[in-house]
Amino acid sequence: MSARLCYIGLEIKRAWKRFPFLAAGAAALLFLMGAAALLAGRALYGDAVTGRISVGVVLPEGDRTARQAASMLSSMESVKSLCDFIYMDEEACRESLAEGELAAALLVPDDLVSGIMNGENTPITVLLPEGNVLESRIFRELTQAGAATLGAGQAGIYAGEELLALYDMTDSISRLEEDLNRMYLRYSLPRLEYFRRVQVSAAGDVDTLTFYGISMSVFFLFLCAVPVSGFLAPWKPSMRRKLALEGIGSCTCAGARILGLASLLAFLALILGALAGAAGYVEWQEAGAAALVLVCLGCSGTAVFLYQAAGGFFGGVMLLFLASSAMHFMAGGFLPLVFLPKIFAGMSAVNPSFILMEGVKMIVTAHWDPGVFARLGLLAAAGFTGTAILEEVRRR
Repeated sequence: MSARLCYIGLEIKRAWKRFPFLAAGAAALLFLMGAAALLAGRALYGDAVTGRISVGVVLPEGDRTARQAASMLSSMESVKSLCDFIYMDEEACRESLAEGELAAALLVPDDLVSGIMNGENTPITVLLPEGNVLESRIFRELTQAGAATLGAGQAGIYAGEELLALYDMTDSISRLEEDLNRMYLRYSLPRLEYFRRVQVSAAGDVDTLTFYGISMSVFFLFLCAVPVSGFLAPWKPSMRRKLALEGIGSCTCAGARILGLASLLAFLALILGALAGAAGYVEWQEAGAAALVLVCLGCSGTAVFLYQAAGGFFGGVMLLFLASSAMHFMAGGFLPLVFLPKIFAGMSAVNPSFILMEGVKMIVTAHWDPGVFARLGLLAAAGFTGTAILEEVRRR
């Protein structure tokens, strides 16, 4: 037992001899990742997401009701907050659209309003420029939402007509259409008045700067294993035989190496946490200290396992960098998960980067979730188990 404890102590001491390399690498990483977090935040939510959307409208000559309908549409809050309607003839509209002066064009057919009232539903032709520009996509969403609202209203009218016909009340159909049209227009035009207004962030329940701070801190801890890669390199066969003669097994070797790296990462994490606390981002509690220990153990276990899987110094460096970058991307660390394929969100439950990010976010927000603690513990245990198995395989 004493030999094992002595070995663990020597491994931790050997890890701390690499601290000067770690400090130099951490300083460079902090500078680069701080700049990356700020730039990513501005790229995700800059001063303005999009400018005003210029929409050309071609109306049939002499159709006053169509002009009134277009004017009514342009006065809706959800439309007038983004769109500027410009009335012109079709030729000029197509030329402006081709030259990029318009984001979209509406070609309104004859008798549009009367067609809606009697159920003919003559479609409006919507022209969009080539290329998937942001303004055109937003206008597409607006028109699809408007069509869905209109479709729901017409479905209600048709249902009412069928009901009156079923009960032999066809004389009341015209009155029903008038009442329902008035009701649907009253509710559909000021649409924003009956929706709760909730600010939604792609970064989740934290602001963008905090989100990228959490993300970069996890990525920083992963990459901090690179400067101490000499400590993580697998033992040579001769050293393994000597350790086996002293009764030091694979589990002890794996645990000692993980603890050595975790102690270095914990020291760096405490410095970062102290800076975040001084800036008012973190309020330290006992549960936060426990979460920080689990985050460092989980990160250390993952890093040591990757080095063991690579089987060599340079292979370990490359595998750690590539694997941590891939895991962090799939966890939404560079671009939030809402912008990524849904399969990545489904894989997040077993993604080490996502689990570690959830742990750091728990520390920052002080919302303690037993499930996150459990996943952090399982991640640390998985790293230890995988490293011990690889160590045992190499001994044989």
